[in-house]
Amino acid sequence: MAGTSRTLPDMPTGQDFWRRLRLLAVYRLLVAMVVLASIGAGLEGVLLEAARPQLFLQAGLGYFLAALGMLVVSLELERQQTAQAVIHVLADVLLLSVLVYAAGLENTALGILLVVAVAGGSTLLPTRLALFVAAVGSLALLFQHWLQGLQPEVTTISYTQVGLLGAALFIISLSGNLLARRAAESQALAEKRGVDLANLEALNGYIVQRLVDGVIVLNEYNQVRLTNHSALKQLGIPRLETRSPQLSELSPTLARQVRRWRQKSDFQPEPVALVPGAGEVQPRLLPLGPDRGHGVLIFLEDLAELRSRVQQAKLASMGRLAGSIAHEIRNPLSAMSHAAQLLEESDLTPADQRLLNIILQQGRRLNEIVESVLGLSRRQQPESRTVPLRQWLEGFLRELDLQTELKHLKFELGAVPERLALQIDPGHLHQVMTNLVHNAAHHGKPDAGQPVLTFSAGQDRGGQVWLQLRDNGPGIPDDVADQLFEPFYTTSRQGTGLGLYLCRELCESNQARLVLTNAGEPGACFRIIGHGAEVAASKATQQGPTGNEQSTGTGGR
Repeated sequence: MAGTSRTLPDMPTGQDFWRRLRLLAVYRLLVAMVVLASIGAGLEGVLLEAARPQLFLQAGLGYFLAALGMLVVSLELERQQTAQAVIHVLADVLLLSVLVYAAGLENTALGILLVVAVAGGSTLLPTRLALFVAAVGSLALLFQHWLQGLQPEVTTISYTQVGLLGAALFIISLSGNLLARRAAESQALAEKRGVDLANLEALNGYIVQRLVDGVIVLNEYNQVRLTNHSALKQLGIPRLETRSPQLSELSPTLARQVRRWRQKSDFQPEPVALVPGAGEVQPRLLPLGPDRGHGVLIFLEDLAELRSRVQQAKLASMGRLAGSIAHEIRNPLSAMSHAAQLLEESDLTPADQRLLNIILQQGRRLNEIVESVLGLSRRQQPESRTVPLRQWLEGFLRELDLQTELKHLKFELGAVPERLALQIDPGHLHQVMTNLVHNAAHHGKPDAGQPVLTFSAGQDRGGQVWLQLRDNGPGIPDDVADQLFEPFYTTSRQGTGLGLYLCRELCESNQARLVLTNAGEPGACFRIIGHGAEVAASKATQQGPTGNEQSTGTGGR
């Protein structure tokens, strides 16, 4: 993880060092080639007027061979960097000193090359070694001046000029070394900051990819710069085919909402289905600049997940309410029912018996309401499984045939693909379907003939799997359908109004939906829509409904 403390190097290291050393070696070879070329072309007298031509030629040839050898070594041998740097710089200074002596101290051109060599070496060496190289160069100059002083016929420069040139070597050496240290520290700090930024970017990317909500980042041109897996799934695409595509290419509907949001400051995005047949998502847009004309951060919140969280909050409230009902109502209700049963054993007039029957009937109805509410509060968390629908329906129909109270119904199994499966808690599915069957038994009777319940299943274009129950009754009017799933709403004097509400809550807790698909038409058609997948025929075992959870049997719409 970035942020750990470490000492910054004061000199170049690694590839940066070898790059500088090789650059200095190439420069040295070019200087040697220029010197030899000037000698070969007969220009040394014009450019330098060498005082000792023979020594100048020999020193130039030796400088070229040494420069070539040091370049080859620096390219082939990447170790002992300090030793190589010292050898390079000392050889450079000593050979240039010989060239300066051969040309004469009064030829300042080669003296400048000596200054450049010391400056280049100071960028590769620590401060002490850089000063040592400057001292070697200064001593070489003094030694040359002393040698020339032994030859009265040779004109030379004064000790003051030699001293100034030596001082210049020390100043250049210190300055170059200081600049090199600052550059090394800056580069090391930049690399460290680069590692920190890379780690931070990786961490942010990991967090974004792990978010449940979809995340899309747009630039000012509505190009997608970043997405996570949840957003791609909600958009219905496996991955981005091109880099920085336009949002309109991925979802024209979402692009229109973003465009309206940029144009109108009071616009609030509406829930939208990004893929036909899939669940709705709620876009939430945040500007990434001073105004809405810059980048945009889009959160795509799955409304099914949001409804699930709301559902959990409702269940918690229902649990507290159920506890209060059980304590405050159930005990006096039991006492009242017991007293009514004792009265039933007495000799009562027909009028009193009728009143007693009303008390018993309403007491049972009130008890059913209490039991239904308690069933909601005590419901366990769903254990989602892959339920093969055809095998499950066959087992469910065999179970219905054994129930005496449903003998007047006729059951038909419609089209159900063999490999179609639904992701749901089998116990919850059994409870929902049982309640729907009992509802149809009480409310789905046709005007003539035997009531028929038809079960079917399929998969829509968006990949959602549905399980359907349809009767041949008169259907459900539009005005009733609007309130059909509301708690305590019923069209029957004997119903509690909690049957369909309980079914819908069970479906939503399994990330599924229960809908009435044909309001106002003959034959009520209820459909459970949820996530599913195909299963291999060899793995589609004869899995019937789980009967661990008992149906509430409220039977009221």
